[in-house]
Amino acid sequence: MSTTMTDLPPDVGAPFIEGLRDGRLMLQFDRSNGRAQFYPRPQSLWSEAGTEWREASGRGVIFALTLSRVGPPHLAGAVPYPMALVQLAEGPRMLARIHARYDDLAIGQAVEVDWSHPDSRRAFPVFRPSS
Repeated sequence: MSTTMTDLPPDVGAPFIEGLRDGRLMLQFDRSNGRAQFYPRPQSLWSEAGTEWREASGRGVIFALTLSRVGPPHLAGAVPYPMALVQLAEGPRMLARIHARYDDLAIGQAVEVDWSHPDSRRAFPVFRPSS
């Protein structure tokens, strides 16, 4: 059995999931030093001061890039598609689909969050090159 973001305990992942539904990328930030972390966790990676949720800027750069030739059912018609490890402006890295042609992308390229809505219940952060 695999765990997905929607399988997180409500007290840990609810602000992230609610943000997705509202079109906002939410991150946890350490209360003592302000460092961001991703994926949602029950405690801070950096201290025992706890975390608070804040909306991320949605900006980042491509840290690593690949072409996915296999995907989940809702993307079956879209393969192959670019996936990138995006270094968010706030610090953490997030693996996400990129809405662009693979040949038009490069390591270090600026990207910004966009949204994929496979159905009326779900939204996923994807990225596109910054304009």
